[in-house]
Amino acid sequence: MSTNVFLAPCDPGNFDRTVRSPVDLSEYPEHPSEVSGMDTVRFWGVRNGSDNETYFEKMESGDLVLFYQDGAYVGTGRIGTTFEDEAGWASSTFWNDAPSTRIYTLKEFEQVSVPKSAVNVIFDYVADFNPQGLMRVADNRVTKSLASIKLAVERFSERTS
Repeated sequence: MSTNVFLAPCDPGNFDRTVRSPVDLSEYPEHPSEVSGMDTVRFWGVRNGSDNETYFEKMESGDLVLFYQDGAYVGTGRIGTTFEDEAGWASSTFWNDAPSTRIYTLKEFEQVSVPKSAVNVIFDYVADFNPQGLMRVADNRVTKSLASIKLAVERFSERTS
């Protein structure tokens, strides 16, 4: 059973191209085999680097990801599959050659708008904490089920929109 929560900073342009809007794979016949059989896919990448590699290796199907940008959380999703994009398809096709070859697909994506202080309360972080790269929330800070955390973030967003 998945129990990990990841906080993933994201830039608006790349996030919009591959997460907020699903990618229609029929428009990209050279896509990686790991996404073959899907009509559309949402995905994000992990920048190359040892810390990011460590977190990427811990990702499991069903884990929760909260996407962070400009002082707020802007999306929630569940990990689908993870794979190494050795050919750099995602980077060269969508992300202006950003050094991101570790890819994870997303399912159950929801767009949200939640200030970082509200999410920080959930994980007992100081109010002004913000992730400086992909990070896994420590087990002792995940005191609710992943479904409860996802629902709390989405409901907060609904109340404040």
